[in-house]
Amino acid sequence: MDLKTVLIAPDKFKGSLTAKRFCEIAEEEIKKYNKNVQVITSPLADGGEGTLSCIANNLNAKLIQKKFSNANFEKKTASYAIKDNVVFIEIAETCGLVNTKIKNPCITTTIGVGEQIVDAINAGATKIYLTLGGSSTNDAGCGMAAGVGYKFFNKAGKEFLPTGSTLSQISKIEFPKEKIKAEIVALCDVKNVLFGKNGAAYVYAKQKGATNEDLKILDDNLKAFNLTCKKYGYNFENVEGAGAAGGLGAGAIFFLNAKLESGIDTIFKLVDIDNEISKADLIISGEGKIDEQSKFGKVVFSLKEKCANKNFVAFCGENKLKENPFQIIEINNKNSSLEENIKNTENNLRNSIKEYLNSLY
Repeated sequence: MDLKTVLIAPDKFKGSLTAKRFCEIAEEEIKKYNKNVQVITSPLADGGEGTLSCIANNLNAKLIQKKFSNANFEKKTASYAIKDNVVFIEIAETCGLVNTKIKNPCITTTIGVGEQIVDAINAGATKIYLTLGGSSTNDAGCGMAAGVGYKFFNKAGKEFLPTGSTLSQISKIEFPKEKIKAEIVALCDVKNVLFGKNGAAYVYAKQKGATNEDLKILDDNLKAFNLTCKKYGYNFENVEGAGAAGGLGAGAIFFLNAKLESGIDTIFKLVDIDNEISKADLIISGEGKIDEQSKFGKVVFSLKEKCANKNFVAFCGENKLKENPFQIIEINNKNSSLEENIKNTENNLRNSIKEYLNSLY
């Protein structure tokens, strides 16, 4: 293959390798083999975890670091990105599962997301992107709402902060005196509805720490939240993406008048990936695990679709597909444990890229 320009555009390998580091390793190896090849790097994300880093790298956005409430109501340092008057908030920064000590979606909160929104608006934001992935919560965004000024009251008239197991106690909602002074766009990497067998609780709550007994409680509370929303003219029963981030998809629409958009499609537009693809003779992508779910709104398959018939290869730690629709290279050492492979992800990737490039030159 006569290479002149290579585009490196991966997602992260969750828990072991950032998309940016993937780009660095691939570029280093390409330059070793042919220093004259032009390399374009574009670390990507699908609107879930890693999106903040993707935006900061691709758009040269400024990171703002401050103390905000985490999912356990503790003040911790978290970041958001700003470019001109556009802000990018990755909700996992404050209520992400990885950063949550007490993992229990019955009691965790999204209040830190609301605090970040207020801070961003005070910093001059006129448009805010929320990336709805990786949450440890199931509060339908009520914590976030409280963070921007909403108040919740139970039947006794007592103010309280609803969490996953107390949404059904909402009797009255007091709206803030001033509306949010920014356009809000919520980016989803899933299509789950708010409640039911394909809803936020039954699909995702167990991985957030819920017990089997908790699932019905959490789902019933999301149904109760939807009944509350109906009083105000909203019904999320069949809205795709409403169940994202423990119902934060629905909460973003209800409390912030947000638009829900596909995370990967919006990221592609923001980084102008079509333009980068048009320059390349070869596109290199990758993510930690490729399986059937990867076909639905994830980076590798979405990128391959845009690349059409261009040369394309994807590297991954594990490939769970029965048949490969394009060239997929699994980097894990078959003789090593998963823990060892995770520890050696960088070396495994480097060796796999070397081997691949040797097959080209």
